Amino acid sequence: MEKERRGLSSTSLIRSYNVVSVLQTLYREGACSRTRLAKVTKMSPATITRIVGELLAQGIIAEHGIGESNGGRKPILLKLSYEKLFIIGIQIRRDQVALGLADLKGKLMRKTSYSPYSLEPDTLIRELVQEFQNLLQNANVKKEHILGVGVAISGIVESERGILIQSVNLGWRDVHIAEMLEKQLDFPVVVENDANAAALAELWFGNAKNVSNFLLLKTSAGVGAGIIYNRKLLTGPRGMAGEIGHIPLQKNGPPCRCGQKGCLETYLYFPDVLKRYQSETGEAIKDWFELYTKILNHDPVACQILEELAETMSIAVSLSGGLLDLDMVVISGVWANFKELLINRLEQNFQTILELSGLKKKFSVLCSTLGEDSDLLGAVGLFTQKWFTPPI
Repeated sequence: MEKERRGLSSTSLIRSYNVVSVLQTLYREGACSRTRLAKVTKMSPATITRIVGELLAQGIIAEHGIGESNGGRKPILLKLSYEKLFIIGIQIRRDQVALGLADLKGKLMRKTSYSPYSLEPDTLIRELVQEFQNLLQNANVKKEHILGVGVAISGIVESERGILIQSVNLGWRDVHIAEMLEKQLDFPVVVENDANAAALAELWFGNAKNVSNFLLLKTSAGVGAGIIYNRKLLTGPRGMAGEIGHIPLQKNGPPCRCGQKGCLETYLYFPDVLKRYQSETGEAIKDWFELYTKILNHDPVACQILEELAETMSIAVSLSGGLLDLDMVVISGVWANFKELLINRLEQNFQTILELSGLKKKFSVLCSTLGEDSDLLGAVGLFTQKWFTPPI
């Protein structure tokens, strides 16, 4: 192809079919020879030689020792340089937009965040593009070494077409966000719901690297779930799989912002929990650590909040684990800090249900270790999933 003869001087080449095939093969194989590359990709040796030469010159791949001989000269093995290819992750929430540049191992090289001036889509996108350009300018990486952009956003997303169907958090409906960003950024863009993206972060970079079936329960800006099934993201035909925040699980529970009673979000959305504590005690608490301390000191209202939370989350975890035959549930957000008080109980409760059902399998409930970067790394994992499988 004429475009490939120009060398890696444009961002389009590294995403061309032949180069992508070489990079994906090296990713899957770990390390392989030129002969192996030609066999797997079904390209001619001359084409492989040209592409490998260009990638070596750019440092995107490197020679990695000598392989076993099949009767002739021992082949030189080639390996992908994970630290020389990058993905930009973007997280969009009502109160914050975050951007991060990460390598293929999920190491965030640089990140920035800001409060959006306006939530009107065109205005927010213009501001985001400017912050994106600033990030690139300060990152000191070659633009042609950036594979693309992943966007994690609050709401229901039709990822195949890059459309945000609806976001209560942002007040958006039917926004063609991928198309809008691609026109202005000159990179391919993949968009997904933030809980789904956070689940991909756990699959690629977190506690679920070696797990085939798990659910990520997101408990930060609202409540949602991302489902990984057979190591693939399960979104449903309309992108609504995992929309569990407003499913009422307790008939006589506290009122939710949606107007129902006993929704999962009522118990998990931390600002509402703080308001509830203040309403019942007249005392304001400022963060999770203060609530945690009050529970340890046997504060009756704080302990009651924990008991209701544990009961409701147990219902959610048990239903999800049983219906989907999960191996693990990962808790992210503020409640991941309550491991000794909460997480272990969720695991024990569902393990008891499994034993009563006669099923002998191990089920785990773990806390996310990705912290505040979970959504950002999820956006990175979203684009990584588009390019490479299985995870490193």
